[in-house]
Amino acid sequence: MTKNQMLTIELVVIAVLVLLLALKFQHKTERNEWLEEGEHGVSEVSDDGKTIKTPEGKIILVDDGTAVKPTGRVSEPTPTPGGEYMTDEERRVAALSAEDLARYHAAIDLKIPENIAFAQVQESLSVREKPNGDAKQVGVLYPNNYCIIESVDGEWAKITSGSVKGYCRVSYLMRGEEAALYAEETVKCTATTKTSANVRSSPTTKEENIVGNVKKGSVLKVTKAAVLSDDPDAPLFVEIVYDTKSAYVAMGMVTIEYSWEAGKSTK
Repeated sequence: MTKNQMLTIELVVIAVLVLLLALKFQHKTERNEWLEEGEHGVSEVSDDGKTIKTPEGKIILVDDGTAVKPTGRVSEPTPTPGGEYMTDEERRVAALSAEDLARYHAAIDLKIPENIAFAQVQESLSVREKPNGDAKQVGVLYPNNYCIIESVDGEWAKITSGSVKGYCRVSYLMRGEEAALYAEETVKCTATTKTSANVRSSPTTKEENIVGNVKKGSVLKVTKAAVLSDDPDAPLFVEIVYDTKSAYVAMGMVTIEYSWEAGKSTK
C-alpha cells in the first residue's frame, strides 16, 4: 500500500469521526432547544441525550440516536404516593369516584377460599351424613365439583358444596396449592341484573349502540369483569356474552359473582 493510499484512508476515517461528532452535537442541541421551550416541565437532559429529568423524576427516552424534535406537549407519567409511575389505566382508575372505585375493586377482586378442594373422580364421589361408608348419602360431587373443607379426621373430610353438607373421603379430593391454582383456572364469573338493563355493542350509553334488553334477575356470562369507559354517565361496564357475541352492560346495573360448580343434593 502506497503512502498516498494510507493517507487517503486516514482522511476518510477522520472525516467519519468528525461527522459522527457533528451528528451527536446536533442531536443534543436540538433536544436542548426543545427542553428550553419551557412547556414540557423538564429541568435538564443527560450528557448522552437519552435521559431527561422532570420535577417528578427521570424518564428514559429510547430512540435510534437520531435527533427528532417532538411536537405537542409531553404527557408526563403520574407519580404515585410511593414515587412509582402509574400506567394510563391506573390513572383512570384513580380518577374514579369513591363509589365507582369501590365497585371496580369489588368486581375484579377474586378471592380463592383458603380450604377449597375439588373432586378427583371419574364418575362421582358420595357425600355422607356421617364419616362412615355405611352412612346415608346426602349428596354427590361429580368430577371437578368444588367443596370447602371444614375439617379432616383421618380418611374423612367434613365439607360443604353449595347446598350439600356432609362427609366424603379425603383421598378423592384435590387440595392445597394445586386446588387453589385450579380454582383460578376454572372460576366462572357471572353478572346478575339488579333491574332490567340495556345490553350494548360498546361500553357507552349512546342510544344507537343498544342491541337488546335483559330483565331483572338475568344471569349473564362475564368475559371481563371491569371495562373502563370515557362515558361520564357510566365510567364502568361489564363485558358479557349476549347472543353468542361480546356485549356490554353498565356495571351499576349488575351484581358480579365468582363461583365454581357445586355438588348435587340427594336428600
